[in-house]
Amino acid sequence: MDYANKSPYKCIIIDDDQLSIDILANFLSKIPDFADVKTYVDPAKAIMDLKGESDIDFLFLDIRMDISGLDVAKILRDSVRFLFFVTSYEEYAIDAFGVNGDKFLVKPIVFTKLAAAIDEVLQKEKKQKGYSIT
Repeated sequence: MDYANKSPYKCIIIDDDQLSIDILANFLSKIPDFADVKTYVDPAKAIMDLKGESDIDFLFLDIRMDISGLDVAKILRDSVRFLFFVTSYEEYAIDAFGVNGDKFLVKPIVFTKLAAAIDEVLQKEKKQKGYSIT
């Protein structure tokens, strides 16, 4: 997998379940250049802390929280390079893409699927930059 171009990636995880955060953060720590991970169990605090940020590479969001992950995505989307929804609720997949989500992963997360999804969005971006007309 080619995770080149930036080191390390800035990653944010917002999920109201600490165990889910711990699992995802552990998986991310096994991927090169994914050591910079900040986590939040409170979506309101995350919004307050991150609203002015402009350099979030990966945002991993649960959907069913006190403040919907879809609403969090609407607020933070312009600051985020890649938006991943990580949830137990498959029925939200269409809604996730309505806020320009890049990936939708269903819990329980499997490391190989996570790594493949990250690789896919990075490769897609790399190809798009290669075909740029500017």
